[in-house]
Amino acid sequence: MKKNDQIDFLRKKSYVFQSEIGQGGTGKTILIKDELINEVFVCKKYSPYYPEHKDLYFKYFLDEIKLLHKIYHKNIVRVFNYYIYPEQLTGYILMEFVKGQNIDEYISENPDRLNDLFVQTINGFTYLEENKILHRDIRPDNILVTEQGITKIIDFGFGKSIDFDNTDNSISLNWRYPKPDEFNQKIYDTKTEIYFVGKLFEEILVNFENIDFKYTGLVSRMIASYSERIPAFFDAYREIVKEAKSEINFSDTEKTTYREFADSLVGLVSKMPYNTKYKRDINQIIKSLEEVYKNSLLEVHIQNNNKLTAIFLDGQYSYFPKKLFKVDILNSMIKLLKSSSDDRRKVILNNLWERFDKVEKYYEQNDDDLPF
Repeated sequence: MKKNDQIDFLRKKSYVFQSEIGQGGTGKTILIKDELINEVFVCKKYSPYYPEHKDLYFKYFLDEIKLLHKIYHKNIVRVFNYYIYPEQLTGYILMEFVKGQNIDEYISENPDRLNDLFVQTINGFTYLEENKILHRDIRPDNILVTEQGITKIIDFGFGKSIDFDNTDNSISLNWRYPKPDEFNQKIYDTKTEIYFVGKLFEEILVNFENIDFKYTGLVSRMIASYSERIPAFFDAYREIVKEAKSEINFSDTEKTTYREFADSLVGLVSKMPYNTKYKRDINQIIKSLEEVYKNSLLEVHIQNNNKLTAIFLDGQYSYFPKKLFKVDILNSMIKLLKSSSDDRRKVILNNLWERFDKVEKYYEQNDDDLPF
């Protein structure tokens, strides 16, 4: 075979129908079983309730597949496969079957899990934010909790419009909560999603009195007016980590290891734009740190400062290429991270972000402002 030759898998794969789940605005959903591997899947067929929408929203259906097929997070429903039939303007998505309850029902039976479920939900939406995905249909039925207590964000509102003025033929969302003030300016963005997640948990707190909840202040900031609202799920995530910091202890040796690493790392960066992001996949960070260390085993100082700073920063920034960073300091930090629990790792990483927060910031030049 040559590159770009088409490969056709001719054997048909059969599934056994289990039950109907429901009909939404853009499709019908059923439960099917692959008996060969004894696995159950949710199958969503693109089939709009109103035939006149079929051509209009087929592109949104394809966009949904493109986005969801490449994301992977334990708090977001997983897409396993898809089948597209563009000639018939239809297709199917095979997704993870989430066996559980919606978040309202689960908390009514397990009120002691509210804090953990809130943290998991923020984690899921932070991941979506990092991938520039808006859910667009936030309500309790779309946040499920499995029998193992894991939250799963499901049923994204692709193909549905934010109906600001009722002037089109779109499939509009029916809002469960009062509309935020930015709707008056026809704005729907990440801060709007923050508002609706906040309203969801505010409703839970109202419905279940005397429940022990650590993040009431954070929820209040999530549902504030647009200008006063917490700006990003990532910021909410950091607030949660700060809350956990007081409950976690580090030895003097561990503190010294962290400080030596933080001083050396942040000292490599001279300045960065305000829109530079911080990376938070701690497992990938540890793996990348180990690669830098392996490449410097025979050295006293690491060989490429940019490879080290790029492990933590996503975007443009200025750094000092000739500053020295000791390999021994890097090795000690790797050992600390590998020996720490997930909660301790989050605290360490958030402390590094707080150091980076203090680096000189500047607004990046917009190409539109250039004279030619």
